[in-house]
Amino acid sequence: MTTVKRYKKTDYNYAKDYSVECPDCKKEAFVLLNNESKDTIIQCNHCLYKRNYNDFILYKAWVKLNCPNCGKGIHTEQGGFKEKPVKLNVNCPECGFSLQTKPRTEKYNILHKKQGMKHDPLLGFPLWFQDEIKGNLFWAYNRKHLDEILNYVSSELRERQTNWGMTMVERLPGFIKEAGNRELIVKIIARLLKK
Repeated sequence: MTTVKRYKKTDYNYAKDYSVECPDCKKEAFVLLNNESKDTIIQCNHCLYKRNYNDFILYKAWVKLNCPNCGKGIHTEQGGFKEKPVKLNVNCPECGFSLQTKPRTEKYNILHKKQGMKHDPLLGFPLWFQDEIKGNLFWAYNRKHLDEILNYVSSELRERQTNWGMTMVERLPGFIKEAGNRELIVKIIARLLKK
């Protein structure tokens, strides 16, 4: 009697930490919520790169008003502030009148996401485990997530695990669930795990 490899779900939440590409050494690094400081960090065990969320945040400030001296419009915008500016020095381009005023501000992340790649949702670094399969982007958050996808893809019997909510497997793209892609996906996962 032959035994059938049956898929059994091992976890419900794979988005607790993320394997990403280190911006310095280009090896695997980790983005996680630091429980001690209640802050998100990226940490690389290869080159010891370590930064927290605030290291990637800058502020942009802008002022739009009429000059109190000549009445002409003043519009100025400045970026690259490490802290939220309370006051901004502005000069009227028409009469040269100078004043300090409270600006409107906006926080932004200085990381630039790479087109066509999946990024971690906390800091925005490219995920470590991703590849293209027949024109589709295949990705996993971390090794545990990748192992779970491998467990599912390599199983011969895939039974529904819960009656409530959508499981990770139910949200997988169709190209991963297709039987014709099974062998290719298993090979790609094996290659990604050796990365």
